[in-house]
Amino acid sequence: MAPTVVLSFLDAPVVTGPARGLIHLARALPPEVRLHVAILRGRGAGPVPPLDELSGGALTVHEIQERGAYDPAIVARALGIAWRIGARAVQSHSYKPHLIAMAVRAARRVPWVGHHHGWTAENDKVKRYHRIDAWSLPRADRVVAVAQSARDIVVREGVAPDRVVVIPNAVDARDISTPMSRAEARAKLGLPDDAFVAAVVGRLSHEKGQDLALRALAMARARGAEVTFALAGDGPDREMLEGLARELGLGLAVRFLGHQKQVGAVYKASDMLVMPSRSEAMPNALLEAMTLGLPVVATRVGGVPEVADDGEMAWIVAPESAEALADAVVDCVARPDERARRVAQARARTTERHDPARRAERYLALYSTLGVR
Repeated sequence: MAPTVVLSFLDAPVVTGPARGLIHLARALPPEVRLHVAILRGRGAGPVPPLDELSGGALTVHEIQERGAYDPAIVARALGIAWRIGARAVQSHSYKPHLIAMAVRAARRVPWVGHHHGWTAENDKVKRYHRIDAWSLPRADRVVAVAQSARDIVVREGVAPDRVVVIPNAVDARDISTPMSRAEARAKLGLPDDAFVAAVVGRLSHEKGQDLALRALAMARARGAEVTFALAGDGPDREMLEGLARELGLGLAVRFLGHQKQVGAVYKASDMLVMPSRSEAMPNALLEAMTLGLPVVATRVGGVPEVADDGEMAWIVAPESAEALADAVVDCVARPDERARRVAQARARTTERHDPARRAERYLALYSTLGVR
């Protein structure tokens, strides 16, 4: 018997968090359910993200070419893919895929599952996209929220509570492990052998709070904590952050690593993770660090408290406070036994709640409620 086909629409020039989620789901689904993903590709786009390769062939990838920022013909192209593969349900991630999935649902008469991964407020353009999300998601047959905090947001925006399902992100150690030794990873990234290194992983933009991390680093070092911050990622705030690092006199105590295709090397080279975010939904960096056994200092935003308990699995502090971050960093650096205790608890939590197989079971239950066979 042919497998049941589920088609996800994705707008992702690189392997983003939602893309990693699709990879995990495709690997964990049983053979009778096959996941496909159709990726929007604008003019001048680089290579297609290798989702099929990263999934070990479990995920089938299609391209939807866009001839401009607003190309209505993409709906017809998407519908052609859905008809050709016999899609029995469609899924969407972000505003433009929501609109495509809505149209395909109407034409194919199949259920549509929208996803809410959290919102940021970087600029007016992004805020307009959020308004499209808020208009479209209440029209989905189901909405998957990655955290309870994300569920509360979409319910406030008009999604019926009984249509929202919370399915937390999963993490697969295979995606973030590396055969490199710690010394090799540090050499590759240009980090000193003898430093206590804290990774700060994420796009360099306001909502990720790297400016708070730099101020916290200056405070922590002034209090005697010999720690180096390694910022992995790129984005619109890089120039501002480099200027702030110079203003604070951080010198070689902060390293800008740029975008890292192999984030596993960053974790291997690091002694802890600092996540100073102003907003998050279900942060993959937090799950990844917990899975690999890195102690974590993070802000109490979005789904962070749902992932890790303060004092038991991580150091969770108030957002927008460089001083609170500095206090936690100093404490974490100074107490190796406490780091080990929290790391053990954190690993147990990710194994229990954020396993890809468990996440796939939740999706199968969701598909069953929609009559997808």
